[in-house]
Amino acid sequence: MGKQLTSEEIKNGMKPENNSKELKKAPQTPYYFETSDLVIIALFAALGGLSSSIIANFIRAVFKPLGIPGFGQIFAGLHIIWFVLIYLWVNEKIGAVFVAGIIKGLVELFSGNTLGIFALLIATGGAIVFEVSVFLLSNFFREKRLRHMCIAVSAGLAAVSNIIIQLETFLGYDHTIEVYVILIVLTFILGSILGGYLGIAIFKIFEQTGLLDWRRTNN
Repeated sequence: MGKQLTSEEIKNGMKPENNSKELKKAPQTPYYFETSDLVIIALFAALGGLSSSIIANFIRAVFKPLGIPGFGQIFAGLHIIWFVLIYLWVNEKIGAVFVAGIIKGLVELFSGNTLGIFALLIATGGAIVFEVSVFLLSNFFREKRLRHMCIAVSAGLAAVSNIIIQLETFLGYDHTIEVYVILIVLTFILGSILGGYLGIAIFKIFEQTGLLDWRRTNN
């Protein structure tokens, strides 16, 4: 421990020794989510909920008259893209997407989504699947070059969860098992592209333009 100076010695211009082990670190926030994180989660989850209600009603109106109800789910990646953006914008903090899923589902529920309470279950379920998947994959594939792949695959799995949760809705239709397999495969592929890679591309655009530089803190 360095020598502690008296007030008289300090007045005479003496400085404390630099090798003291009691040097204090810069104060850090005690909270897991910072204010900027909460703003991003609330704002973009709400925007995602509104857009999902519009997209869901539009796709349902298009596909149902064509006699192929349920196939609108292949565009589920457009709902998951908000989770990807939030995940990246809060510096990949686990738990952020789960909170966003609840908010997004509540917004869908009260904004006229025809799925009703299922909208909340689907949004929350998709958020959980995404976070669990991206956590496990990121820990298994630790190479930095595989980071985007982990996010895209997680987005695809989250999109597929939409079908699993709504499976009871589809059982009333005379679809063969082959049709369901095709539906799930297409949903996964398009979910990975529209939700995963498109979300990453949009994130990069925001990073380059600096539109969200205000969110940068001492994370």
